[in-house]
Amino acid sequence: MMTQDFRKDFYLLLSLLDEKEPFAFSRYNDGEALILSNQRVGCKGEWEYNPRKNLSFRADLRKSLLLTDRRFFYGVPSWDTSPEMHRTVLHYIKAPLSQVTFAALFANANHDLFLKEYLPRIKNWPKEVCFIGNSRINPRLIREITGAKDIFPIEGSCVRFWEKNKNAILGRLDWMATRSDHSLFLVAAGPLGKILIHALWEISPNHVYLDIGSALDPLLFGKSTRAYHKDAQNRSLVLKWRPKDEA
Repeated sequence: MMTQDFRKDFYLLLSLLDEKEPFAFSRYNDGEALILSNQRVGCKGEWEYNPRKNLSFRADLRKSLLLTDRRFFYGVPSWDTSPEMHRTVLHYIKAPLSQVTFAALFANANHDLFLKEYLPRIKNWPKEVCFIGNSRINPRLIREITGAKDIFPIEGSCVRFWEKNKNAILGRLDWMATRSDHSLFLVAAGPLGKILIHALWEISPNHVYLDIGSALDPLLFGKSTRAYHKDAQNRSLVLKWRPKDEA
């Protein structure tokens, strides 16, 4: 299914969304690669991973890479910008390459297209839309921009939030995923989001789970939070996959 072409895969995923049949897309970028390598990493003011204190979080993140269901898709760091991190994430994935694409599929040169093509489809989703993301986002804005009715706020550092509230979180996910079918879940929860999408799929593979990351941040936070939101050169970057002759 996936071709490892930055633009083609963008539209392949869009076609799946148009089918309105269940699938999941979970994206593992540099931060997740560093956690898998058990290195200290974080996103200022959002979360931090400590290699001595948070190994259970790393274990859950690793386990989230083990699904092989044919409608579960993984995104990994691009080879041309992060070759070592590209290798790290691919090492843990058990699904075939036909289910693997770029983690930054909604960013860089595809970001304007995401806003043009995906956002209207999200807002017009015929069933329930659920949003899982930062508690600092105004719920009114989430509803206005995405049409979400059910909002699950992630409080503080997503790493600590998971480790302290794992059972309660899983209970809430079970309620969200089993009360109906064919909902659209938008997940913007950093490295925790990957664990949550894996858990949701195992609870019920009857929805669409989309890891949108920071793609809607300028609209939800009212400001740019990533370089590709504002930097013209970054915004024009077309990412490349590992050449076949590279080890």
